[in-house]
Amino acid sequence: MEREPRTRRPGIPAVLAVLLIALGTVVVAPEAAIADQAPIDLGAAKSYGIIGGSAVTNTNNTSVQGDLGVSPGNTVTGFPPGTVSGTIHPGDSAAATAKAAVVAAYNDAASRTPVVTVPAQLGGTTKTPGVYTPPGGGGFLLSGTLTLDAQGDPGAVFLFRGSSLTTANVSNMNLVNGAQTDNVFFQVTGGATLGTFSTFRGNVIAQSSLTVHPGAALRGRGFTVNGGVTLQGTTTGPATLVIVPNDRPTATSVTASANPTVPGQAVTFAATVQATAGTVVPQGQLVFKDGKSIIDTETLDPSGQASFTTSALAPGQHSITAVYLGGDAFDGEALVHFAPSTSSPLVQVVTMGLWDNSATPAEPDVNETSPVVLGVKFRSAISGTVTGIRFYKGVNNTGTHVGSLWSAGGTLLASGTFTGETASGWQRMNFTTPVSISAGTTYVASYTTGGHWSRTLNYFTTSYTNDPLTAPSSGSSGGNGVYVYGSANAFPSSTYQASNYWVDVVFVPSESLWDSSATPAEPDVNETSPVVLGVKFRSTISGVIKGIRFYKGLNNTGSHVGSLWSAGGALLAAGTFTNESASGWQQLNFATPVSINANTTYIASYTTGGHWSRTLQYFTSQYRNGALYALADGEDGGNGVYVYGSANAFPSNTYQSSNYWVDVAFDIA
Repeated sequence: MEREPRTRRPGIPAVLAVLLIALGTVVVAPEAAIADQAPIDLGAAKSYGIIGGSAVTNTNNTSVQGDLGVSPGNTVTGFPPGTVSGTIHPGDSAAATAKAAVVAAYNDAASRTPVVTVPAQLGGTTKTPGVYTPPGGGGFLLSGTLTLDAQGDPGAVFLFRGSSLTTANVSNMNLVNGAQTDNVFFQVTGGATLGTFSTFRGNVIAQSSLTVHPGAALRGRGFTVNGGVTLQGTTTGPATLVIVPNDRPTATSVTASANPTVPGQAVTFAATVQATAGTVVPQGQLVFKDGKSIIDTETLDPSGQASFTTSALAPGQHSITAVYLGGDAFDGEALVHFAPSTSSPLVQVVTMGLWDNSATPAEPDVNETSPVVLGVKFRSAISGTVTGIRFYKGVNNTGTHVGSLWSAGGTLLASGTFTGETASGWQRMNFTTPVSISAGTTYVASYTTGGHWSRTLNYFTTSYTNDPLTAPSSGSSGGNGVYVYGSANAFPSSTYQASNYWVDVVFVPSESLWDSSATPAEPDVNETSPVVLGVKFRSTISGVIKGIRFYKGLNNTGSHVGSLWSAGGALLAAGTFTNESASGWQQLNFATPVSINANTTYIASYTTGGHWSRTLQYFTSQYRNGALYALADGEDGGNGVYVYGSANAFPSNTYQSSNYWVDVAFDIA
């Protein structure tokens, strides 16, 4: 992050980078990341199998299943004997519109970053989503089979940029794990040639020429910007093919067998995939995702359904989606391909408390009949939401029970009446409006009873922890558990022999990019200039940002201001950190939480006078945790970000994909 005139430089200046691209030189970042890429839009060209710049020439038997056009030229020859299932547009206005879309897509492809340099020979390799170029910006070769693995993301983009493309005879491309023909692109600054009886899956946009040899199958599209397209048909056997994808649309849904659940409780997610028209049932693979991470892969049964059961979900809020990866099915004797689809997110909540349902009191039924409010003091190591109250009930603890949450000073934060109680055991009620709580702050959970409550004496002689929740020891907290006699719902503050009255909370931890165990490679960078440090992030689902977190080294003293920004630099919220510890993770909560939209970039930042923390080359790839993910450097500009100065300003500079250990506290809406 050092500034000129220091020897280390943030990167190649933007003007120079543009000049190098204009000269045909590809600037490649060392160890470049494979970042998520937005789709390349073909616009009006999407229905075309072939578009030539100057001419389209065919000989013998060729079948183009889609439209065919030429622009700015107007020469089309060889149809017949070639056939076109769509419309031929020889230099007309429709062709000009489609050609403009081709040029826009070509320029878009040429501008994509980051770029990974790979050997020119693609045959015998497997590629994951990303942008690829051969050494020195040369041409690509394909002998054998190229496998493209979308890793469960049907929106994954594969982009290959080179001076030429030559596929050998009988070469092949295999698209797996959701890879789609519409998202495979070869952007060629020269010419492209598809070999005899080769199978190519994707879209070729060549600057000068495209030649398709006899018997080749181009399952996608072939475009040229300036030159012509030459199609060489067959004289016997199957025709040379150009087939524009025409996948049948689908819709996917997902349900949960139970929601909310507790840690260790099994939940079954069931997905259904349906065609949006017709009676043919889609077939193929489906993945279940938690945020952007795949948690299971299944094959659809004959009815288009799949299910997955897990008891491994951690406490918190999980954005569960079912993603159909597309697949083939028979419509009579015709083989049809169904398009992928993704369900709406299902927010699976896994709650936790101080005790699980197997915990029981030493005295389930204390023979006392005076009305009383019983409670427990607790705090959480991380921020989160209290959604309700629990208590253990003996068989004689009858009547109405009211659960409440209080601040340590006695302010009533929420309350509600228990309903649907069982005869004994753990009972639970949910607040109408959940209550956000701050990390490291003491609260009191309570319930009212007419008598015959439960107890374990001398329980809180030591603290009890079920991470991240802690019920502090009686000696360290001014007394725990707590009670007050009376029939009214009052704040309990009296104590007796450190008794546990078996009152608990229903807690959902806030989401963060990193948990409190994560630490930087450099906790204390010896720099003393005031600076704003930040991270770009997104969420796969809408929610609210409650506050900002950052990792603090021992020498990172002074005041710190945390902020949330839009990607365009609008300040959405800010606040000053208080009650900081000497080091480690710090958190502030905004006075008013900020709603954020799914799949939208935001920036979290904090101000510091120096001695901040860092890990270099961290954002060379995406970092994901549940619904949240920090973008890879180059995915939407650079990440992490900074700006020098003592004012709280929008950070937009970057240096070596550094993580400055800034985070958010996020709750799913």
